[in-house]
Amino acid sequence: MPRIHLYTSLQLPESGPVLLDQAPSHHLLRVLRARSGQHFTLFNGDGCDYHAELGGSDKGRALVTIRGHAPRPTASPLAITLLLALTRGERLEWALQKAVELGVQRIQPVQCQHSVAVIAEERKARRTERWQEIIIAACEQSSSTTLPELCTPLPLLQALPGVQGDGLVLEAQATDRLQNIPAPGRTLTILSGPEGGLHPDEISAAREAGFRPIRMGPRILRAETAAIAAVAGAQSLWGDL
Repeated sequence: MPRIHLYTSLQLPESGPVLLDQAPSHHLLRVLRARSGQHFTLFNGDGCDYHAELGGSDKGRALVTIRGHAPRPTASPLAITLLLALTRGERLEWALQKAVELGVQRIQPVQCQHSVAVIAEERKARRTERWQEIIIAACEQSSSTTLPELCTPLPLLQALPGVQGDGLVLEAQATDRLQNIPAPGRTLTILSGPEGGLHPDEISAAREAGFRPIRMGPRILRAETAAIAAVAGAQSLWGDL
C-alpha cells in the first residue's frame, strides 16, 4: 500500500472524527481510490502528523477518524525566502515544486524587466491558485508537515523593501560564490532573475537593498536551474541538507 500524506486546511483535533474538505476528499477518494479502513497521514501545516483512518464518505467528502497525532518538524533552521522571477509556465512550476522539496519557507514571485512571462491582473488570482496547488502537492510528495507561504506576485522593485535578514542576488558577473561568503543569519532571501537575466537597474536596486551578488559557477544556468541550485547550495552549507 503506497504511503499517503495528505494536506487539509482544517484545524484538526488530537483524536476523533473529521469530515474532510472537498479537495483532499477528492484526492483521497477519487484519485487515490482509498477504501474504508485504510490508514494514512494528514497534515495542516502546524508541524504535526495526524494519523487517520478512512471510515467512508458523505456526499463526496471523506469521513475519517484521527487516531493520534505527533509533532514531526520538517522546517529548515535556515528560513529561506525565494524571490522567484516570473518565467514561462512549466519552468516556473518546476522551480516552485523543487523549491518546496528543498525546504524554502516563503516564495515571492516577482515581475522583472526581462521577464518573458507577464500575468494580466485578471488572471493573477487563478495563476496564484494553480501555484498553491503545486506547492501543496510538493509538500505531500516530500512528506513535509509545514506549508511554505506563497505571496501575491509583485514587481521586483516593490518586493525589495520588504526583505528582511541577509540577501543574495544571482549575478553572472559577480566574483563571490556561496562557499566563499560568511554564513548568513537564520533568515536568507535569494533573488533569482528571469530568462533574460536581471536588468542592471534591478541589480543596483538589489545591492542598495543589502543583497550580496553571487555567481553560480563558471557556466550560465537557466533561470529555473539557477534558483534551485542556489537554494540547494544554501541548504547544504547552512541549512539541513
